[in-house]
Amino acid sequence: MLKVGLIGAGAIGNTHLLGFQNNNKCQIVAIASRTEEHAKAAAEKFQIAKIYIGDNWKEMLRKEDLDIVSICTPNYLHAPMILEAIENNIHILCEKPICISREELIKVENRLKNKKVIFFTAFQKRYISIFPLIKEIIKNNILGKIILTRYLLTHYGPYKSWKASSNEKWFFDSKKAGGGVLLDLGVHCIDLLRYLIDDYVKVNGFNFNTSCINLTYEDNCNVIFQFKNDALGIISVSWCNAPSEIIEIFGTQGSLKIDLFAKKLFSFTPKKLKNNPLIKSAIKSKMSRDVPHHSLINHFITCILKKKQENPNFEDGKKAVEFVLNAYSLKY
Repeated sequence: MLKVGLIGAGAIGNTHLLGFQNNNKCQIVAIASRTEEHAKAAAEKFQIAKIYIGDNWKEMLRKEDLDIVSICTPNYLHAPMILEAIENNIHILCEKPICISREELIKVENRLKNKKVIFFTAFQKRYISIFPLIKEIIKNNILGKIILTRYLLTHYGPYKSWKASSNEKWFFDSKKAGGGVLLDLGVHCIDLLRYLIDDYVKVNGFNFNTSCINLTYEDNCNVIFQFKNDALGIISVSWCNAPSEIIEIFGTQGSLKIDLFAKKLFSFTPKKLKNNPLIKSAIKSKMSRDVPHHSLINHFITCILKKKQENPNFEDGKKAVEFVLNAYSLKY
């Protein structure tokens, strides 16, 4: 039975806790939170024996003989917690972004070398049921050579799309968040496109504005970039619009569209592709009731038991953060 400790008892922390609770290969033995109220509420809800408050998360990592730590804290705390977990040889599941600077990425990468720690970045969108099928469509050249992708991801922004779990409201503090909407949502976009299509090689352009939230960083932005296979990509993210998530992929022999908020999840052109078995499967696809985070957690636990590192790993988390930092460098 794998022993699990979790740091961060907010909304996403509770999602992780439920995922671990539902997996019979592990047991949640401790939780750490900055606030006693959240720690006690989570401990009662998930029947967790031990709680640690404030900066005592270090004590939890050192004392509890954990196999796993799940990190669900504000962005600026991710790297310090990852580094401490590595030193204690604890397997790590970390929410995105895994770091907020190149310096942090380098430190984590160096510490992971020669360590037998399984590291997963919480890129749960890979586990939405239709995307492995889309990956097969692309892999089998049903659309021909991929030439262009567009990814739109929006919602109303922090503390409007969900309630603040504390008075800190760290999303609007540039030192704690590390960036704006691109670091929040854009890392998901680039990771999913890397998973579906190919790695990126260059960020070509970045434009942004701050139109609905009073903060230092962007609440709307577009990034233009290029994939390793020469396809072009556009990512558009916003904290100022109703929830929307649309991915369009264009190839030399056809195109497809996934709209995760529409009744018609999948569409394609030209019509002659309708007889392809993979296209037929995609047409029939519906949003699964499975929670993507929980599917990710199950995969993570399987990898630990098999002692095999799979994706989404540290490198995937690193690539996503580097993409955002490369885009931010074009501001100046």
